[in-house]
Formats: sequence, structure tokens, C-alpha cells
Amino acid sequence: MSTPSVDLDPRTVKVAVVQAEPCWFDVDAATKKTCDLIKEAGAKGAELIAFPELWIPGYPTFVFAHTTKVVNEYMLRYYHNCVSVGSSHMADIRKAARAAGIMVVIGIAERDRGSLYMAQTFIGPQGDILLHRRKFKPTGPERIVFGDASGDCAKNVVQTPIGRVGGLQCFEHLQPLLKYNTYFQGEQIHVASWPCLFPPVGNMPFFNTVEACRMATHTLAIEGGVFVLLASMTQSEKGLKANGLDGGVAPGEELPHTAVKGGGFTVVIAPDGRALTEAVPVDWEGLVYCDLDFDEIYKAKQWVDPVGHYSRPDVFSLVVRNDIKRHVTTDAVDAEYCHVSRFPQMEDE
Repeated sequence: MSTPSVDLDPRTVKVAVVQAEPCWFDVDAATKKTCDLIKEAGAKGAELIAFPELWIPGYPTFVFAHTTKVVNEYMLRYYHNCVSVGSSHMADIRKAARAAGIMVVIGIAERDRGSLYMAQTFIGPQGDILLHRRKFKPTGPERIVFGDASGDCAKNVVQTPIGRVGGLQCFEHLQPLLKYNTYFQGEQIHVASWPCLFPPVGNMPFFNTVEACRMATHTLAIEGGVFVLLASMTQSEKGLKANGLDGGVAPGEELPHTAVKGGGFTVVIAPDGRALTEAVPVDWEGLVYCDLDFDEIYKAKQWVDPVGHYSRPDVFSLVVRNDIKRHVTTDAVDAEYCHVSRFPQMEDE
């Protein structure tokens, strides 16, 4: 694999990063809210808007709080409000991106026949799908709901009019090899899509708290020498009720760590690890804006470039198998699954 070409011309890019509550179990309302946020960001001059993980139809916080039997009751409703990449809902979002002239990176629960996948879709300012990827591996109880990716998890950076934009989801930011492969692809702007996360609750492990996950995201910015747009969602009483988390717990039982209001921690991070935007309240909804000066990338990489001058390929190297493993192989030559040609193109209005 050759080293990707990276544009070194200095420039500034204005971005918008979402912190908001999803429209739980309501794909129609979620699509409208998404399009409204895209329109708002475009009107404010942003060239990119970043959404949280599983923004549509919301992160399934119910999986951490109920028995399998109860989870199954939520699953069907969740399934019916997920989206396929070629759906009319995604077409509306792509039209909104084109109308606003803005790039969109959105986290969706992708429905593919009878299965669901945690996915990020990269939409260009003309409404075309530039890249579509699935999460490397769902984390913990997420595996009850979602399937694994194939080679589509490793192709996570794409050339765009504003530079090389990439992304990872949630605990993918704890995967060292996946991160290293991301750096090698010449990423300049990284979308870190997270759900709602909370302070420690009971005996939950620290690495699953908001503080630890924020640390992991700052670490990626430092290691990769990239701007990071950390997008997160919130959860109100509405979210607790939708996910069956508003009933309290029996005496002696521990409160599920997702049965908490708030959960937002959206921020923009510089290539040297600094927070470029002020912290917003955990229950605040809106768009966080920031101007990215690309010179900051090259200032950081003068010191540390782990896939360049600060590497030792004679000692360590990484093998990446990014081809898609198909369930059935036929004699016909099929388009690669994650290739953009499989998505319908935007029609002229």
C-alpha cells in the first residue's frame, strides 16, 4: 500500500460538531432533525458537520439495562427505525447536504437485510457518498444488536474538497492497529463519533466513563497529529423513557450506567491535544463551531509523525487486509461492497 498523497497547502476550514439528543425510535423525526442541523451549519458557513455514533435512530442504551427477553422486545422497534444507505431517508439527508453545500459525516444504525451494523457515512457537498464504513467490532453488549464489519472498517479516510477526512466510532479509539492504519491514510480531520457517556456509576469500569473516553480521543489527536471533531449525543427524560430506563431499580440493585441524564461531551481537539473549544454543559443541545488552521497539523508533525519520520518500519510494520469478505462468491465480477459505485447517485433537481 503506497503512502497517500496529502495536500500541504495551508488553509483554514470551518467545522460544526453536533451535541444533541437523537429522536429515539423515530427515523422520520430523526431525518428531519438531521436535515435541519445540516441546513443550520451550512448557513453559518461550516464546510463539514460531524454527527455522533448511531445518531439515527439513537444509541440503544436499553441493551445495558434489561434481560435478553426484554431487550428483544425493543429490538424489533429499533430495527424498523434503522436505515439502509440507499433508503429514502438517506436520500433526504444527501439532498440536504447538497442544498447546504456542506460535507456530512453521520453515524447510523445501518439495516442490511436482516442484520444491523454500526456505520459512518461520509457525504460530500454535492450529496454524493464518498465513503461508507462499518464499526470494526461492536463493543460488549452491542454485539447483541449489531454485526461485525469486514474490510470496510479499514478504509476510513477519504480525500475531500476540504482535505483528507476520516473517522472512527466509540471504542474503536482504543484499537491501536486500527488507529495506526488511520494515521497512515494521511488523515487531517478526524470525526470521533461517540454516544452519550457519563461519570462513574456504581462498579462500572473507569474506561467506560466519559473522562476515560475523552482521554482516548485526545490521545488520537496527539498520535495522529490531526484535528479531532468529537461529536456526542445527550439523553433526557425522553431518552430514559424510550429505552425503559425510567423505572428505577429494586433495593440492593445497581443503577445501569446508561440510566443517567446528560451525557454530552462534544469538543474540537487540536493536533497537539489541546481543546480548541470550551466545554459545553452535558445536557446542552446545538452545534459547536471551530476554525481549523491546517498549519497546526504540520507544526505537530514536525515533532511526532508515527507513520513518517518518527517511525521504524525496519522494526515494526502493519499488514492490513481491507478487502471485503463475501458470504457467497460467484463467477460474476461483483463491485466491491464498500465501493461508492454501489450507492445511487444524486439526481439533478
